[in-house]
Amino acid sequence: MRLTKPKKTPIERQVDHLKKFVSYKASSAPPPVETMDLSRLRITWVIPDFMPGAGGHMTIFRIASHLEQFGHQITFLVQNPSIHNTSEAAAETINRHFQPFSGSVQLFSETTPKAEGDALIATDRFTCYPVEAMGGFTRKFYFVQDYESNFYPAGAEALLTEATYHFDFDCLCAGNWLHKRMSEEFGRWSMSWPLAYDASVYNLGMGEIPRTSNRIALYARYVTSRRAVELAFMALEILRGRNLDFEVDFFGWPLGKLSVPYPYRDLGILSASELADVYRQATIGVVFSATNHSLVNKEMMACGLPVVDLDLNTVRSIFPADSMAFAKPTPEGIADEIERLLTSPVERQTMAERALNYVQEFSWEKSARMIEAAIRQRVSAAAEGVK
Repeated sequence: MRLTKPKKTPIERQVDHLKKFVSYKASSAPPPVETMDLSRLRITWVIPDFMPGAGGHMTIFRIASHLEQFGHQITFLVQNPSIHNTSEAAAETINRHFQPFSGSVQLFSETTPKAEGDALIATDRFTCYPVEAMGGFTRKFYFVQDYESNFYPAGAEALLTEATYHFDFDCLCAGNWLHKRMSEEFGRWSMSWPLAYDASVYNLGMGEIPRTSNRIALYARYVTSRRAVELAFMALEILRGRNLDFEVDFFGWPLGKLSVPYPYRDLGILSASELADVYRQATIGVVFSATNHSLVNKEMMACGLPVVDLDLNTVRSIFPADSMAFAKPTPEGIADEIERLLTSPVERQTMAERALNYVQEFSWEKSARMIEAAIRQRVSAAAEGVK
């Protein structure tokens, strides 16, 4: 008689799922310090699997591509792949949909990867666990783009996420808010680099298409809860109740047929050049993040678009007070700021000019140079035995 394996319960499956990401056997392989060359560092990034359109991955690939152009040797390790079946397929996606890259791409599942080099970089909460287990590297880093503990309700996932901020990694943080949290709250060595934009795409253009006077470009990726899209929808309903005339371009995710009392276009997921065209035609941009600020703000600003964001420390700590409209994070507060800008063309123009002037200092190459300098400094210190 053949015994059938008992079917696992939902809680057992949930535990197994988490174990796939956090249970790795520690490796004691020594780092190859004697062959370190600061002009050609061997840098390995551990990343989750990815699809075209992933914003966090685009930032990772932008920085990595620049580091490769600077002369460094770049490798990607893709953790628990669920989208790509082969390393070749993953490399093709990077080059076709993200950034040019000629380095190595490898896939791994569950077991601790065997690799060595100068710098090993975790890129999200779960990649921290294999990075923590891996030996063979002079220094380990955490490329922190957001405070991921806030993505989850209180419970196992939030706790496993926050635990990673206590790992002995140097933190490469996207902005001062994250930098301060990592250094002051968790005692990590930390530095701040700014999110930037591609000036060849996001710019004022040639002025072929006139800017409208009542069109709102609204980042509507509602499937990501930190974007707080529901607040924007409630604010728009309030504005219609005030008899304000406006149209909305929703972008970032397909919404389907809406029953709303104002004209709109459901643009879904757009390419960078298509987004820039939307920004150059709109009257104001609306983009929210309840955690670290979005890079969409700067892309809008580079296209001459005045922006409404939430009045939160995560935003205030990055943007000058005169560069955008800071809305109280309530439907009424958001409605007030949108109405103020839609009905004040002079203020819109002044704000757009200040914002455009502010973003001129940013570029992905500059941010990559800052990250390169930090990696060199910390790898060199580690090689000399300095914490």
